[in-house]
Amino acid sequence: MDPRFSRAYGALAGLALGDALGMPTQAMSPQQIQTVYGQVTGLVDGDKTQPYAPGMAAGSVTDDTEQALLIASLLLKGHGSGLNLDASEFSHALLAWEDSMIERGSLDLLGPSTKAALERVRAGENPLRVGGEGTTNGAAMRVTPIGIAASTSDRQLFADAVWSSCQVTHATRQGFQSAALVAAAVSLGIDAGAADVTDLLWKAVAFVRSLPERGAWSPEPDVVAATHRALKLAAQPSSSLEWLAEQIGTSVASAQAIPMAFALLARDPSPCALLQAANLGGDTDTIGAIAGAILGASLGVEVFDAYGLAQVEQVSQLDLPSVATDLLALRDREGGGAVPAAATTSPKPEKPTLTPAASPQKGAQAGRVVLMGQILVDLAVRGEALPAPGGDVWASDEGMHVGGGFNALVAARRMGAQAVSLSPIGHGPYSLLIQQALQRAEITDAGPRIDGVDNGFCIAFTDQSGERTFISTRGAETRAPARAWADFTATMRPGDVLYIDGYLMDHPANRQAAQAALEALPEGVQVILDVSPVIGIPQGLPARDVIVSMNHREAQQIINQSAERGLGQGQERSRGQDQGHCQKQGQDGEQSQGQGQLCGQGQEQGQSQGHCQAREAGSVASLVASLLGCPVVVRAGAEGAYFARPAASANAADVTYIPTPRVAAIDTNGAGDAHSGVLAAALAQAIPLERALLLANCAGALSTTLVGPAVCPAREQIEAAADALAD
Repeated sequence: MDPRFSRAYGALAGLALGDALGMPTQAMSPQQIQTVYGQVTGLVDGDKTQPYAPGMAAGSVTDDTEQALLIASLLLKGHGSGLNLDASEFSHALLAWEDSMIERGSLDLLGPSTKAALERVRAGENPLRVGGEGTTNGAAMRVTPIGIAASTSDRQLFADAVWSSCQVTHATRQGFQSAALVAAAVSLGIDAGAADVTDLLWKAVAFVRSLPERGAWSPEPDVVAATHRALKLAAQPSSSLEWLAEQIGTSVASAQAIPMAFALLARDPSPCALLQAANLGGDTDTIGAIAGAILGASLGVEVFDAYGLAQVEQVSQLDLPSVATDLLALRDREGGGAVPAAATTSPKPEKPTLTPAASPQKGAQAGRVVLMGQILVDLAVRGEALPAPGGDVWASDEGMHVGGGFNALVAARRMGAQAVSLSPIGHGPYSLLIQQALQRAEITDAGPRIDGVDNGFCIAFTDQSGERTFISTRGAETRAPARAWADFTATMRPGDVLYIDGYLMDHPANRQAAQAALEALPEGVQVILDVSPVIGIPQGLPARDVIVSMNHREAQQIINQSAERGLGQGQERSRGQDQGHCQKQGQDGEQSQGQGQLCGQGQEQGQSQGHCQAREAGSVASLVASLLGCPVVVRAGAEGAYFARPAASANAADVTYIPTPRVAAIDTNGAGDAHSGVLAAALAQAIPLERALLLANCAGALSTTLVGPAVCPAREQIEAAADALAD
């Protein structure tokens, strides 16, 4: 079965469930809801005093779901152009829908913006010229099928499809923004799912902000800005539902309903958000429907199992699985979202057969992926260029994201592996965000607690060329107590994988704690060291069961620095002098910050003889494996990766080429983390090394088709891409 099916079905199911939960309370005040229903805790009948749905049976859906399914039917008929709805057909279908509702005696008819525009169509006006005043949430409430059918990887196609659903009734800036936000969140969820729903919401905001503006001017607030503000409000630990409603609003206005749906999910990314929407007052059904669609697209239909979905489908006579299946087929055919099984490979040289460096015995319990490193918060901004010294520039805020080693742990969880964080955690708003993200991703938080300091943050500036610049602060994550990590690693068992974030070498306390942890590490625990940003290699790496991971540029830095300083020539080895132990690079652990680095600071590469600026990646991998005395994997982007282990000869290494899918990359941020996290998870699950490396390559490549750092795709997608490469 298509691994995306659960999320596509989940999007439609969440839409219908949120709609049905809010049906009895729509257009009522919180006080009226409390008086009539008490606290809404599930599906209930509409009370006779309900202004739009008096006496409607529990589980009945409203215009939100019915108009969304109307759009789905038009998309699947294919009378438009690709994914673009035909304006005349769409407008007359909406009018016919209202006529049928009147015949059924329903009071739940067309909303204010849609009604005003379509009455003009009924009077004979051009459908493309009547929607220039619609700023309410009608376009957003019914756009979920567009999100299922259109991938964000083709920005123009996506924006055109969304616009075709807005231009008849909501052809304003607010109408387009609101529909695009919902469709983007759904589409991003369909692509890869999202254990961190809040992160997906921020990505949707950033994506829509990056689209060219569409629609007529209106004095109503900017919906993207309002949603951005709502997410920040929801992140405040003290934010109550009542306070959020006061600050954001719950009316049919796009600048209230969409921000409120996003805020509810950011505050509680579970079906409880739909129940909270039903009790807020105002446009409860639409807010709940939007929140449900995004939640289902992120987590899959299974998240709604205990919340009455079957009753909604039965009472409202819905066949959502069939619609989901057909929309996914349309996505692959027209929407720029073909499944990765069609991926092509890079040309590959002859390669020897790999054997796993070490793996648990057959039938052994799957291991855990344990992060020894740092987690902090990224503050992402985007602008044209960095200012000159003393200068000043404007940049757009792209949200707060939990980052650092968290991204690799999310990738491991996507593979179904148990994941453990040893990152130190402090006290403060950033520390709280990190703890919440770990909990949402179901990552065990075993890091030491550091009093009196918050976790640090990193300002990540992306310029118009896509180049990223980072300015980081040091917080609790850099202050690991001397024995904190060792106390945990001593309990690790064969089959576990210790993932080491190379940034720890830049923090003296963490460097010391890492050395102690490696000394306490039992035999048989696999170690993966990501050397980025090439500051140094921890002392005490085991003689066996270790892989050092790096990209092509970082590998050349190691070679260049070795040429400058003679590293790798008779230097002290870690854990004894045995042949094959991974060689220590740099000076002793007792040093000032910056010592023990593999690359000289402030030196241009190529200044001295022996520099290797443009070696082919395979030969680079061979040389680095020989220099370090342990297996290495060198990631070469679209050209695949090379795995090398030292051979008997001191000047040669066995090299294996690992292919990668060809993809249309839009954001490479976090690709290395996805690679490392999936590699660690695969080894923890006793997957043979060559297959594990192939899965890691596929994860890294597929992650570049989505915006953001923690966007590793689901295991099903990764394995489908790997199977295609293996055929």
